[in-house]
Amino acid sequence: MEGFRPVKPHITLLKLRRPIETTVSARRFLATLGEVVILPSRSKPRFIALEAKPYSDFLSLRRALEVAVGGSLEERYIEFRPHATLYSVRLKRPSEDELEPALREAASLRGFSFEVREVHLVDTTGGEYKSLRSIKLA
Repeated sequence: MEGFRPVKPHITLLKLRRPIETTVSARRFLATLGEVVILPSRSKPRFIALEAKPYSDFLSLRRALEVAVGGSLEERYIEFRPHATLYSVRLKRPSEDELEPALREAASLRGFSFEVREVHLVDTTGGEYKSLRSIKLA
């Protein structure tokens, strides 16, 4: 699909200022992908994603991470909206017709379930996703 770059599917829980060594006390849980979302908005699409549910489990994991990392946070958004990012949108102002193929492909993953069993600290410098370390959940 021209104008869209697939990214390694991921769910961003927190943005850190710098890599840190930490452990997290959190439990594994079953997650399910929900509705398609366009981020940050339909009028300025930069990413195509799917909601990640259950919200309560992702919020609990995020809060456990916040406690673990302390003052290393670099948050830009006040509202936490767990989602699995699938595509980066490369078009400046795509039309509905241009968005449709990526939205349709993303929608085909709705209802997919998976176990959240670890958290990865990922470096996204330069748009590349490089795992620096992983933390297993109980």
